[in-house]
Amino acid sequence: MKLQRFRPIAFAILSLHFVLAIGFLGCASIQMIGQYDQKIDDGITNLQKATADFFTTIERQGGSKPEDYKTHAKFYDNTKVALSGLIVRANAVSLNKLTAKELDNLSKQYQALEMQDQKFGIKQAEIPQLESAYNRAFTALFTLEVAKKVPSSQGASK
Repeated sequence: MKLQRFRPIAFAILSLHFVLAIGFLGCASIQMIGQYDQKIDDGITNLQKATADFFTTIERQGGSKPEDYKTHAKFYDNTKVALSGLIVRANAVSLNKLTAKELDNLSKQYQALEMQDQKFGIKQAEIPQLESAYNRAFTALFTLEVAKKVPSSQGASK
């Protein structure tokens, strides 16, 4: 007899705890991506400007030849250093793996460009496609960083 009276009370208490837990979790903020980082944003902006300047210079020269690579080496060195710093910073922030991955992909683009420049030069006709590819990568990074600025209370539903 005692067991039968205990079941409805235990069920009511368990239900109340369940409702309270769901209510509490529903109000909690869940963060799926790292916080906005002004230094990463500034670093990406500076890198984009340096890249645009690099392509503009080569375009004005009518392209480049493999022997011109020596004059471009400083650009590639600066790019490697800048990206290395950005990647390390992105990896140091929790939940920032997507930014780090995009920066790593951009680094690979620069490595491929450097190899092409060193072996074949850069033809003037190739510059619009190269600029477009780099602009897509930068746009993805900027979009990601700007999205981090939106307060968590202003999600997709607001």
